[in-house]
Amino acid sequence: MRRFVGVQYGIMLIVFGVVAWRGGEIGIFEDPNFRAAIGTTIVVAVLVVLLNLVVANYVGYYLARVTGRKLAFLDVCLQLPLIVPLLVIAAGLDIWFIRMDLTETVLGVVLIQLLPTLPYSIRIARNAYLALDQDMNQYVYLMGGTRWRLVLDVYLPLMRPMNETILLFAVVISIGQYAITSMIGGGIIQTVALVLFPYFASSQLQVVAAAALFTIFMAFAMLFLFRWMYKGMVKLVGVMDEWR
Repeated sequence: MRRFVGVQYGIMLIVFGVVAWRGGEIGIFEDPNFRAAIGTTIVVAVLVVLLNLVVANYVGYYLARVTGRKLAFLDVCLQLPLIVPLLVIAAGLDIWFIRMDLTETVLGVVLIQLLPTLPYSIRIARNAYLALDQDMNQYVYLMGGTRWRLVLDVYLPLMRPMNETILLFAVVISIGQYAITSMIGGGIIQTVALVLFPYFASSQLQVVAAAALFTIFMAFAMLFLFRWMYKGMVKLVGVMDEWR
């Protein structure tokens, strides 16, 4: 299955690369405005990913252990951003962002991009924690472990696939956000989606191919970097345990 998916991605990259190269649109990466937009996009995506990972793990872990009416109420709250149109919510929050001076700032763009990413990330985390043995915590405590050891020695290695899924999802959604980024950023915070949107509207396939290459490259670059750092953290925890 992995080989099949790898072949598909390889073919897709080749096709996009050929289309972009023949159209001369690879030169768009030499545009100073586009380079600045790439930097802003990377900063926003990284912050969105970090917030999704932290909040989704905490809330997902809590929801996996909640039952009864409280769970039903929290489920409804999580579904509201998915049911109500995103632009309607963003338009309502725009007033609060103006009052808190968050419009036309990177922080404001990061916070508004949590709307289309965080509810899904929480559901992914909740399902992952539900798949684990609910008595796992008790086993660790009976063996003399602490909550800190439970997180580092048990959940950190087990939750790596889930966290990688959240990372890929958040990166791809963050890069592609145009409407809410434009609404809160006010055109001051330029991301790749804002710079390339006029080209998308004119159906210039070469620019679309170049944008697709950038999105794929950034998503996989962040995934490999995250995987390397994650493995390093797990090994570091193991070394610290041996020293003790």
